[in-house]
Amino acid sequence: MDRFDNCLAVISKFYLRISQLLLLCLVLGVLSEVIMRYFFGKGVLGSSELTRLTITWIVFLMSFVLFRKRRHIVVTALVDIMAPPLQRLCEKIINVSVIILSIYVLVQIGNVWEFLALKTPVFQIPDTLFKISPAFCFVPMSLQAMLNLFMPEQKPSQPVGADEGF
Repeated sequence: MDRFDNCLAVISKFYLRISQLLLLCLVLGVLSEVIMRYFFGKGVLGSSELTRLTITWIVFLMSFVLFRKRRHIVVTALVDIMAPPLQRLCEKIINVSVIILSIYVLVQIGNVWEFLALKTPVFQIPDTLFKISPAFCFVPMSLQAMLNLFMPEQKPSQPVGADEGF
């Protein structure tokens, strides 16, 4: 189990670094778009395609990172007042639900795969590049949920970036 956990940790760190790079590109792209529009009255052709692609990938990559660190958005008001055995039960229900949702999303990606022949107008980015991003989230997320089911004693780790020296 420890090797499995370490493998998911490497994937998480890799996803975090890629997301940081994509975020930097996104900020620089939007900044250049603003400057171009302000000074020249024209934007960069196709910038919305690249922005959409970047945001899509950041969202799905960071979803796994945050789920692994147990820093995803949750409302725990009801769970916090429950007894510890019920809290553990809720945690198991959540992990099983994540696995089921992951399987559903992957099946749906498979169902629409043959219809993903479109390309963006300017850069000709294939639609599959947008639609495959959930798989990069839900496959490791479901593996992490399985790990959480078998190793429930893990406590939430440090905030994202804390272990990387930020």
